[in-house]
Amino acid sequence: MFPRRIPYNRAMSNLDPQRHDAEILILGAGPAGMLCALTAARRFKESGLPKGGQHILLVDQGRETGRKLRASGGGRCNCTNQNAAPAHYLSKNQRFTAQALARFTPAQFLDLLAGLGLSAHEEDQGKMFCDQGAAALCETLEKACRKAGCRFLTGRAVTAVTPPAEPGGAYRVETEHGPLLAQRVVLALGSPAWPALGGTDIIARLAGQLGLPHAPARPALTPLELSGPEGALCRELSGLSVIARLSLAPDSASGGAAYTDGLLFTHQGLSGPAALQISSHWRRGEAIRVDLAPQADVPALLREPGRAKSLARSVIAELLPRRLAEARLAALPTGLADRRLAELSRAELTAITELLTDWRITPKGTAGMARAEAASGGLGTEAFSAKTMQCKSLPGLFAIGEALDVAGELGGYNLHWAWASGFAAGQAL
Repeated sequence: MFPRRIPYNRAMSNLDPQRHDAEILILGAGPAGMLCALTAARRFKESGLPKGGQHILLVDQGRETGRKLRASGGGRCNCTNQNAAPAHYLSKNQRFTAQALARFTPAQFLDLLAGLGLSAHEEDQGKMFCDQGAAALCETLEKACRKAGCRFLTGRAVTAVTPPAEPGGAYRVETEHGPLLAQRVVLALGSPAWPALGGTDIIARLAGQLGLPHAPARPALTPLELSGPEGALCRELSGLSVIARLSLAPDSASGGAAYTDGLLFTHQGLSGPAALQISSHWRRGEAIRVDLAPQADVPALLREPGRAKSLARSVIAELLPRRLAEARLAALPTGLADRRLAELSRAELTAITELLTDWRITPKGTAGMARAEAASGGLGTEAFSAKTMQCKSLPGLFAIGEALDVAGELGGYNLHWAWASGFAAGQAL
């Protein structure tokens, strides 16, 4: 039998200030927090530390652990990516992720998964999915933590963290139901993304309390919303999906970010992997270039001798689904689509090429945090050790996962950062 969650006890709101509730408080029982706890507990056991994982208490605002993890990938759980590397992460200091990613690789996570009795399979672009699903992974991690002696305290939202008044003293963590004391505290409280599953701005508030640098959170991996004629077109095409390349200008803040993947038209605008990816880089007012035929050399196709007698309409219909082809053809000058390619001038052929490969759209905004799968921003990485995730100015304070200014691309990268940063901190606790 695994230990039960610790129920709320009114006496806990009047703690003896000399008593510690745990040696280590991990604030947040999501993927990063649970792997951190499991890593530390196993290390304690190997080193012969009395009570082992019982030194560790995980505190979470939800009534169940890992709510975002349970919902990841629509329950399928894209748990890691074989290509995990710093280039797939957004951060003010992209190099910060390098050490943790090198010390806990996708192969090591898959070994851990196998040790827990679970398995995974690879799909496109290195994406690894847990065969047993997201809920099974979450529940198995929790059981492993409990078996290692870790304790859980759920339904306890954190409101404040106060550092020790003197070296060697305890951190005081304020919760809705009274304070908790510990010598070491791990911030694994996530980001404001996905508020329906517990996303909050608590990290920003704690940063202010603790005097730590913090980059404002922005929604990442979220749909794009369009208005005007572009929005009307998306509503008309709602439900249609194509492979497209979305890119930003080279002189944009992103330096020309570009993604080729599925693009889904919706009643609100654009979604699908390509739109979600570019949303992490897009800034209000920027135009996005959409190439609807990224796998074709359109200029060469239009000039093929064998197509000289083909109508422009016919060639476009070969490259795009019927509804999308008709919608884009409507943007051409009257009559142009029904002329043979051999009759078209160079300027007219260029217009057709741009119709397919250089559609410029300017979103009115994104769907925001409510539909964001992640958030960029968070605690400034310059304040933390890239090796241990420990705060440089506040010994005994650690931060992992989305609490830090690190956001991964779509495809299992955010979950792998949770594992890698949690492992790094767990090894150092």
